[in-house]
Amino acid sequence: MNPIATERTTSTIAAEILIIRQQTCKVLLISAVEIGKRLKEAKALLPHGEWLNWLAESVSYSRSTAGNLMRLYEEYGPKLLTSDNGDANYQPVGNLTYTQALILLGLPEEEREQFMAEHDVASMSKVELQQAVQERDQAREERDRAIGEKSELEKEVADKDSRITELTTRNAGLEQEVSDYKQKDEARPEKTAPQPREPAVAKEESPSARKIADAQFTIHRDNMLNAYEGLLKTLAGLADTDPQLKEEYRETAYKMMENMTKRLKVYPPAITANLKIKKITTTL
Repeated sequence: MNPIATERTTSTIAAEILIIRQQTCKVLLISAVEIGKRLKEAKALLPHGEWLNWLAESVSYSRSTAGNLMRLYEEYGPKLLTSDNGDANYQPVGNLTYTQALILLGLPEEEREQFMAEHDVASMSKVELQQAVQERDQAREERDRAIGEKSELEKEVADKDSRITELTTRNAGLEQEVSDYKQKDEARPEKTAPQPREPAVAKEESPSARKIADAQFTIHRDNMLNAYEGLLKTLAGLADTDPQLKEEYRETAYKMMENMTKRLKVYPPAITANLKIKKITTTL
């Protein structure tokens, strides 16, 4: 009795071709690794300066091709040539094709293994694998850039915190200095009434009063700088967490400072007298 013949279809034939091609690519990778091993051996035996001539004359390889083959051996040889198909170290390297193995050479070994664990590399085409590696590189660049920007922001905040601490300490010292001046001034014995001066001569400011004014001005100025640095720190923190609220606060602070600047342009404001005397006419 003859066995029932299975009808062959184009889909079956295509599947067989893909399997054979996949197996051929795997064999090609192992063969490339074996060649790379022997190229390293030959290079070690050749005198200095004879390597490129030997490649061209003996095996018809270019320098770049030989370099790729030796790198394949260095990166994949220990797993492919020393392990069998059932060994855990053989997988998933043993499922790579020659082209896939070459593309993955662009990744460091520890990242390559993680990449293969996260992606079904064996079923990827050349274009798909290249795109996946490119997307991985872009994601890493964006991550590194974000880490760098975060570090710069943290450094900037730390610098501002240090400046605020410095100003706070300085303010405390100035406040103590003002207090000391006031105590010294109050402790001075009362002086006799000064002699009248000519009206045209302005009253001179005492040295102690000038020092107190300078100290008070410095305190207020540093307090303003301290508050301004704190405002910038708050806005910088909101820039990432709540940009809309940051912008609302920024506009409010800007208008407030703009009004303060206008008010300070001439201060205190000059008092003007614009008195008009109404003329009364009496008719007799």
